[in-house]
Amino acid sequence: MKNATNTYLTFTLGDEKFAIPVDHVQEVVEFGHVTKVPNSPEYMLGIINLRGKILPLLDTKLKLGLPATAKSQKSRIMVLDLLLEDDKGLQIGAMVDHAREVIELNSNEIQDAPEFEDLKSTAPIKGIVNRQGDITMIMDIAKVFSTAEVAELNKSLN
Repeated sequence: MKNATNTYLTFTLGDEKFAIPVDHVQEVVEFGHVTKVPNSPEYMLGIINLRGKILPLLDTKLKLGLPATAKSQKSRIMVLDLLLEDDKGLQIGAMVDHAREVIELNSNEIQDAPEFEDLKSTAPIKGIVNRQGDITMIMDIAKVFSTAEVAELNKSLN
């Protein structure tokens, strides 16, 4: 049986490199104006207007329990398509430090994420790719951007 090849978008958060399947990425846009939303969770930077559509903008680092992202010239917003539990689609903006490149990975290149007691069930990582010491973590966007949590955010915006 042939190994499956999938395409991923790589990006950085601080010094760490991550990847998500490109089929979840609608587009990558430059950081623009953000409208703050009162009483929103700390990880929600606000809302953005993307060609007439209002999207919640989340700080991916804060969602992962990392220090907040400092906006820079390389900061980008990944517009992600999420599937809610009722099979409705939802788009969000996820701020990253640097959107890097699109890569193809064979399934045999992806190692299981390390298991540390209860970490396997809570870690937002589906797997690890090690290319000559260059480690990329495959992000589980369903765990990072919990659909129930994002659906609540979406309801509050509409």
